[in-house]
Amino acid sequence: MEQELDRNDAATPYKLEQARRKGQVARSADVVSAIVFGVAVVYFYARGWAFVSAQFQFDGQLFRLAAAVDHPAQLWDLIAQSCRAALALLLPFFATIMIAAILANVLQTGPVLSAHPIQPDWQRLNPATGLKRILSIRTLFDAGRAIIKLTVLVLVVHAALTALLPQFPQLAGRPPLAFARMLIDDVASLCLKLALALAVIALIDLGFSRREFAKNMRMSKRELKDEVKNREGDPRIRGRLRELRREMLRRSRSLSKTGSADVLITNPTHFAVALRYQHGEMAAPQLLAKGAGGMAAAMRQIASAKRIPVVQNRTLARAIYFNMDIDQQVPPTLYADVARIVVWVLAMRRAREMGASA
Repeated sequence: MEQELDRNDAATPYKLEQARRKGQVARSADVVSAIVFGVAVVYFYARGWAFVSAQFQFDGQLFRLAAAVDHPAQLWDLIAQSCRAALALLLPFFATIMIAAILANVLQTGPVLSAHPIQPDWQRLNPATGLKRILSIRTLFDAGRAIIKLTVLVLVVHAALTALLPQFPQLAGRPPLAFARMLIDDVASLCLKLALALAVIALIDLGFSRREFAKNMRMSKRELKDEVKNREGDPRIRGRLRELRREMLRRSRSLSKTGSADVLITNPTHFAVALRYQHGEMAAPQLLAKGAGGMAAAMRQIASAKRIPVVQNRTLARAIYFNMDIDQQVPPTLYADVARIVVWVLAMRRAREMGASA
């Protein structure tokens, strides 16, 4: 239990990837708001006067056309023209805002395509769960953070309006167009200051969100072990697979060494051991290979192909197979039995050599 509660280890890349597939990423809503608001302010500052001029021209044309309407069909034409003109004015602004919102999310987390967040979760309809969420410490913390943000924005607006106060008495004496232009400039200046304040708040919130996400993604020792087990399999199974691979490698090496043996001792079918002895170089015969079942049959085939003598001795074959390792020399307890076979093999080899030389 302590291992499950003690989450002090950073999340693994695998867990982060699984969370990303579920749409769980470190994302700050304040960053999106700041970028969208900043883009809107820049758009308004760059296109504000042109937008207002186009709106005035459209309003004047609308009033002139409305005065000339004397038939229902003309009224529908006027409504259609009004809709087209409104779309022409508003669509570039809304398209810019939408692109800014998409880029704000992509810049934070990269492309995240997941349908998991929009799947129905009936637990959210549980009143007890909703009440618990409302009365949680997290909700109180978010409320306090929102109050701090609102306070900062109010102070920024107050400072900006205080700086603009000396201009207000001059507005009454300006012509309408100059009044409109000055008003647009003042609103843009106020919004730019708000955008800077929102940018600072967004950077702080982004750092906090990433830190909080990393904290929530921490893993315990038990979770790390379970992840390794789920991804790579049970350690006992992996250990058994390693043993099987080593056994297969050992068998393949044994088969390759059988061809250089001097004698093959068999059970006669279940076990086979291959011995090599160099007179004057070895103190005792050496075990080159051993096998059982199918491997023993393969060793007998190699011995037959290489014309290696095959001796059937049940007791000796089993004793060597179970009590000796590969490359080990025959122990003194088996000297007598092995010596008789080695002497016979050497005698048969000398007889064969003498017959060949004659």
